[in-house]
Amino acid sequence: MKRLEDKHPIVRKIEAEIERTLADYGYELVHITYGGHARNRLLAVYMDKPAGVTADDCQHMAAHLSVLLDVLDPIPDTYNLIVSSPGVERPLMRKSDFERFAGKPAAVTFYCEGVKHTQQGALLGLDGEHVLLETAQELLHIRLDDIENAHLLYDFDADC
Repeated sequence: MKRLEDKHPIVRKIEAEIERTLADYGYELVHITYGGHARNRLLAVYMDKPAGVTADDCQHMAAHLSVLLDVLDPIPDTYNLIVSSPGVERPLMRKSDFERFAGKPAAVTFYCEGVKHTQQGALLGLDGEHVLLETAQELLHIRLDDIENAHLLYDFDADC
């Protein structure tokens, strides 16, 4: 999983303050990305709440975060701010996400003996520093440190 030292320096600088601000309004920070080219930089903040995030929620928090970022002034260049829901296939970014979403279908991309694998199955939580993922064939114990990325899977056919 992406470690603090792997994050862009801008993200490391502002993440705690953005997380606090979102929490003050009842939202959870899922993750932040920053990047792009010189005149096309993008700061994207992905947030969630138990009932889900609406477009109005995103607009409301974009206004608040814009003021916060103007005060902090962490980014010397121009950039665009986007505040968004993590989507129906929400990324699993924190250790606690694997416990919280136990029982849900997920896809996990990880390395095993230097080889990259992606497996889908039901999240069963954590066992120490291992994510438990039950696939159709087996129960996998995947080291957190070996995970490149993970996200929930949404069954689009289930809503029909």
